[in-house]
Amino acid sequence: MGVAAILFLLAGCSPQSGGDDVFSIVVGDCLDDAEVPDEVTSLPIVDCTDPHDSEVFARTTVTGDTYPGADVLEEQLVTFCRGDAFTEFVGIPFADSQYGTRGYFPTAESWANGDRELLCTLVDETGEPVTGSLADVEE
Repeated sequence: MGVAAILFLLAGCSPQSGGDDVFSIVVGDCLDDAEVPDEVTSLPIVDCTDPHDSEVFARTTVTGDTYPGADVLEEQLVTFCRGDAFTEFVGIPFADSQYGTRGYFPTAESWANGDRELLCTLVDETGEPVTGSLADVEE
């Protein structure tokens, strides 16, 4: 079952109040990020046992000196997040899962500051909060 990716831009590196610096987020962190702006420097991390909007399930670094553009990074993000990384975290392929993906990628400004990270998050397709980790959920 396919789901349109909801993508956010990862920008800058100074935290905004009320969140954790985006560069300190790790796989397994749960986030309350449903209503964050399009460009973020921090995200609210919450305990996974509490209701949350998404869970970080994968991250990777892209290469290159020249900013490839948002469209290219979005395509790379979707391909990465819905591929082996999804299967390894959830336990089944994206196409067989009831969950969707979102993600964060560099803006031109953050790229110029050395940001090359793609960050994948897992969400309930209905938009409802999730309680508990989705690692190995096999749904």
